[in-house]
Amino acid sequence: MDDTTNEDNDRFLPEFGVRVFLVEDNAEHAFIAVTVIRQLLGEASEVIVAENAEEAVGLIGQFTDSDRPDLMLVDLRLPENGGFAVLSAARAHDPCAHVPTFVITSSLYDQDIAKSYELGASAVLCKPLSRATLREELIRIGKLAPTNAATRTQSTH
Repeated sequence: MDDTTNEDNDRFLPEFGVRVFLVEDNAEHAFIAVTVIRQLLGEASEVIVAENAEEAVGLIGQFTDSDRPDLMLVDLRLPENGGFAVLSAARAHDPCAHVPTFVITSSLYDQDIAKSYELGASAVLCKPLSRATLREELIRIGKLAPTNAATRTQSTH
């Protein structure tokens, strides 16, 4: 008998790779983010990178239920408020509407953070992206199993 819960089925399985959509216009920040993603979610992870809002919105429109990303990371401070346009496009496109989306930003303006959450962001993370912060947020939203405590709470019957 299978005792896995739906919560377990929603978790990322780094050993099989996770599909991540990264929207970042700064090459150095994109490199850091890709490195952090692969360290945390496994070398098998596929990272699709869009370098601007126009490219990101175009790619979002092409995702289907079978090839959508498992996680989206969006730089809020793209030119011409592009980060907000990307968030809006993701929420408006059915296959991506419920994909966890983390905003990464150097802006800590309260109104930017509030608007990010209004547009469906799962979390707002500071740049440069750190493994500890990303891991903590993925655990918080149930996509990664917490270490230690989680193993004690899983049922064994």
